[in-house]
This record gives sequence, structure tokens and C-alpha cells, in this order.
Amino acid sequence: MENISILKNFTFKNYYSYPYPFFFIDQAYDNKTYSLLEKDYKIFHLYFQKNTRFKENNIRLQISTEEFYNSKLFQNSIWNDFINYHTSKEFFSELVKIFEKDLEVIYPHVMKEFRLNYESKNFLNIRNDDNKKNYKFVADCQPGINTPTTLKNSVRESHIDNSAELIAGLFYLKESKDQSIGGDFQIMEIEKKKRAEFHKKSEVKNNNDLRLFKEIKYSKNKVVFFVNSPKSIHRVTPRSETSVPRNLTNIIFETYHPECNLFSNGSFKNNVISKIKRLLRI
Repeated sequence: MENISILKNFTFKNYYSYPYPFFFIDQAYDNKTYSLLEKDYKIFHLYFQKNTRFKENNIRLQISTEEFYNSKLFQNSIWNDFINYHTSKEFFSELVKIFEKDLEVIYPHVMKEFRLNYESKNFLNIRNDDNKKNYKFVADCQPGINTPTTLKNSVRESHIDNSAELIAGLFYLKESKDQSIGGDFQIMEIEKKKRAEFHKKSEVKNNNDLRLFKEIKYSKNKVVFFVNSPKSIHRVTPRSETSVPRNLTNIIFETYHPECNLFSNGSFKNNVISKIKRLLRI
């Protein structure tokens, strides 16, 4: 299918470098394409309803790209085209081009590996345990839901993502019958002269030192992407009671190779310090 890229309506007017690189798109697709994607999302609902955890309150259920390809349930769906493209080398290149200036500052060593290995056969593949070892980068596109909310709460408080994750995105498909409030994506910033402290699964411990920078409403046809780093703190607002699932598809690109280490060995901190020194001409 032509023009399946979720970025075709991207504009830099909705791009931010602070507090970490991110952008959003209010209407990713034309009405025809979005209607097809929304219609076939019912197939995912049927798939998730078979999960014993579907009746639990406001939890995340999703299907990985590998699981998607191994299931016959989705063979004739537009989501085949969607997942094929959004785990591809071409789409990864689209994203990197958008984030390029900021990626050069935050992760110059990753950009070097990106360029050196772009034409190699082990550049990119879908995410699984074998491919994490054998490819420089791995991709996953995970259609999912948050289960219906019987008690108002948040599916995730302030946190950062997996340290292997380079770029992440969310595609929202809120249904017209969903009258719930909340489930919005919030970009957080840490107060000046403060440092984020983490515990458990990369959850922020000192939430009182955080401030809301930007809120991306959970709505139909909405997209948000960001570069993952120790500064990329975000959260999801509590969602009011509803019998309608929260529909979202997660798109991620990761690297597990030591040449591309993201959070470890002080790489992020050293690159940012170097940038500050250049700006101050130290």
C-alpha cells in the first residue's frame, strides 16, 4: 500500500529539542487510510480478549512483530503493510533524518555506527533474542491496548524506557465512542539544579522535582515520537472509568551492541558535557 508512512504529515513546527528530542503529529493519516486501520484494530481486540488478563483493570496488552507474523489472524489486514513498513530500514532512516541534529549531539557514536553499517546485511531486523545479538539495530511494532478501566488509575507513572531503546513512538487510535478522560502522554522536565532519581523499573523516585513540559492528548490519529535517554522522562495520565480499551501502537528501534551503548559507560553524560563546553567555548 502506498503512503503508509506514519510520518507523511510531519512538520518541524511540532518538533522540540528540549527537554529531550520529540515531535507529535495531530493527524497522521487521511480519513480513508485511518478508517481502514481503525476498522482492522477490532482484530486485535479479538486477539487480546482471549488473554486471561483482559479483565484486569487498565493494564497493557500488546503483540510483538514476531508474534504478529506468526499468527494467521492478521494475514489480510492493512496492519501487515503498516508493520512491514514501520519496522523497515527505510522508515528507520526517515526517523533518524528527522532527529539527526539532536542525535549527533546525544549519541554521536550511534550515528557513526548507523552510517558505517547502513548497507550491511546485519544492519536491521525485527526484534527477537537472536537478532539482538546478530544485528546492529532491531525494530518492533507492537499494536496493543490498555484494558477497560473499572477503577481510575494510571498505567504508568513518570519513568524512562529500556536503556537499549534509541527511538520510540506511539500511534493513538481513540474510538469515537470512548468518552473517557485521561490516558494522555506527558513530556516531563526535571527542575533546574535537580537530578532525577530512579527505582524499580526505571521509575522516577523524586516526582516532586518534575514539571509538566508538554501534554499529548490521547486522541484518534495522533502520533508522538521521541529519542530515548536518561532525560526522556514521560508518563501517562490516569484514565477515567470506561468499558472501551485504549488503543495504541508502539514503534521502537533499539540497539544491544556495545559499540552503540546508550546509557552505559557515561556516554550520554559525556556527550552532553562536550556539547555544553563547545557552546561555552571552554
